Amino acid sequence: MQNLKDLEYSELKAKLELRFGEAHSLQNYYTQFTNRRQKFGENIAAFGSDVERLARLAYPECPDLMRDKIACAQFASSLSDSFVKRALQMEGVTSLRIAIERAKAVQLIQGTCFENKGENNFYLENKKGKFFNDKKSKQLEINKGKEDDKERSKDINKNGNFFKNKNGKVRNKKECWECGKEGHFRSE
Repeated sequence: MQNLKDLEYSELKAKLELRFGEAHSLQNYYTQFTNRRQKFGENIAAFGSDVERLARLAYPECPDLMRDKIACAQFASSLSDSFVKRALQMEGVTSLRIAIERAKAVQLIQGTCFENKGENNFYLENKKGKFFNDKKSKQLEINKGKEDDKERSKDINKNGNFFKNKNGKVRNKKECWECGKEGHFRSE
């Protein structure tokens, strides 16, 4: 940069205005407004108020109604949650405050729906049965135990032993299917 003492007043004023003037700040605010996106974990209300602030700074000459519509469109298009974004765009909301309230409501509904995802009607009926039909559930458990005993008796081999080979030994190691010896298999 040149020596500031060598510049005339008009040149210095022009350079300072170019760097710090109103035209520069308007362009800067407009760029911030158009590039603003919802950050990860950012609250919808805080994001909406920041979009509103940037809209006031980027469009100071616009009427309030027009600025509100522009801010609403920017808010809806820059949300990070695509479900809420699509819901707002399909509804055609034109006011920023209404869009913020609607986005919070849609997010709340979406959150409660996915929290209880496992609790469908079948799950709730089973839950009721456990608490309200204690006598029936105890009786069913007793009957189920008897059925399990019957199935076990079918698994018993001819000699009345569980999991034993021809020789009466408990099978811990792999044995031949034909001779019952350990260490080799039928395919070898």
